[in-house]
Amino acid sequence: MWLLTTSSVCAADRPNIVFAFADDLGKYASAYADPSRPSANDALQTPNFDRVAREGVLFHNALVSAPSCTPSRAAIVACRHFFRNGSHSQLHHPWMKGFDDPWDEVKGFPLILQDAGYHIGWSYKMHISEDRMGGKKRNYKSAGSRFNSFSQNAMKAADPEAEKAKLLNEVHDNFNAFLDDRKDDQPFYYWFNPTNTHRSWIQGSGQKLWGINPDDLKGRLPTFLPDNEIVREDFADYLGETMAFDAAVGVLLQELTERGELDNTIVVVSGDHGVPGFPRGKCNLYDFGTQVPLAIRWPKHVAADKSVAAPVSLIDLGPTFLDATGLEPTDDMDGQSLLPVIRADDPAKESELRGYAIVGRENHVNEARPGGLPYPMRAIRTRDFLYVVNFAPDRWPVAQPPLSASLIKNVKGGKKSARRMDMDFGPTRTFFAEYEGSQSIATAWKLGFALRPAEELYAVNADPDQVQNLATDPQFEETRAALRKQLFAELTEGNDPRVVGAGDAFDRPPYAPNDPQRGVIAKE
Repeated sequence: MWLLTTSSVCAADRPNIVFAFADDLGKYASAYADPSRPSANDALQTPNFDRVAREGVLFHNALVSAPSCTPSRAAIVACRHFFRNGSHSQLHHPWMKGFDDPWDEVKGFPLILQDAGYHIGWSYKMHISEDRMGGKKRNYKSAGSRFNSFSQNAMKAADPEAEKAKLLNEVHDNFNAFLDDRKDDQPFYYWFNPTNTHRSWIQGSGQKLWGINPDDLKGRLPTFLPDNEIVREDFADYLGETMAFDAAVGVLLQELTERGELDNTIVVVSGDHGVPGFPRGKCNLYDFGTQVPLAIRWPKHVAADKSVAAPVSLIDLGPTFLDATGLEPTDDMDGQSLLPVIRADDPAKESELRGYAIVGRENHVNEARPGGLPYPMRAIRTRDFLYVVNFAPDRWPVAQPPLSASLIKNVKGGKKSARRMDMDFGPTRTFFAEYEGSQSIATAWKLGFALRPAEELYAVNADPDQVQNLATDPQFEETRAALRKQLFAELTEGNDPRVVGAGDAFDRPPYAPNDPQRGVIAKE
């Protein structure tokens, strides 16, 4: 596997770690705005993320292991590819009794930190087995969890600005409770996991709460999305939740400052995968689904105002934390410490990073396809190309059409509610369902929902939205073949159940339902 490096750190000098990690947060922050390439990053302000990036390192190609909550988070904790994590390789999947679970062998970097004397804890979402973060006693939520529904609470308040302040104060109080619970001079690891950026947020909240005018997104959305009022407002609301998360990051930074801990704390800001409720985002292996923001600040140890263009994976974070604290990684970790490349003194060249990231997915929700079958994908992302393998091109990537079947009535409220599929419910999904079959969105519908070829290849610099598939272009045959070889070598070395043996392990129990008629795991 990939090389891991460690450094020697005296116990008295061990840094604290604060990991601010938003649910469903794609690569959107004002630090990523580029005058040469208009994007939605032009329409929001994230001063606290920008500060971490300016005073530390900004990563331009950070990717998750899987674009779904549980497998992404489990991969980060285990520091290894999602497909190696058994029951945690898919979302909400009940592992069948009688089968060995690879997740049971995982210790994870937080418990290594705890064993070394760190005070560890989290607030808000976990979405993996809590014992890997020390158990429920390490969940600091005494002030509440209303921040998770930020726009829902702020929009219904008589005074939205006052309510915003209350919600941010909740973040402060939960963090304070965690800090107050540690021993004197005990180093700490805090995982801040709000879910406000996960749907469903309130329509119109982006403009009302944060001043994001949907019209400012004209010509700035990804080209595979319809540039209309519905989609622009939906995206503006998402950006508003991103700004709310950034404000919460500011609360954490301020509290660290007041306690005199900021400069001895590694601050990391990121998200667990790409944008929810839009085609080709969450649950997809295009950059819109797998790229996330990433900035790391650690004064005097990590370079300031540095950018890293080489692809990195979030499974690298755990090894980086262990390296910074003088601890050894375990042999089963796939990640690579980023510290040699981002350190302030005599940094290594980016070429010493692996230079690519492996991403993939299996099942997200059982109801998306008949029989509860997954949509299996793997990909390799380099600085110049994205190569994707769709192992079952005869299966629908998002849901079995027609999408209009998702527009069922909620008997109690008479409102449209969601059929579960591999795309979150919201105004954009409703728009695609209502206009399904219309020529006006035919291209966008095909890119988002149609059957996909077995192989996809994109030149990411010339085609940042990844809409021009070059997999069958003779000019790129050598590139396609080389990336395929590299990808499958990595998957085989990692013993990926999708490529070893018959290659169908994820289609059978314990990974897949054993009751194809219902698409669920039957009770024993």
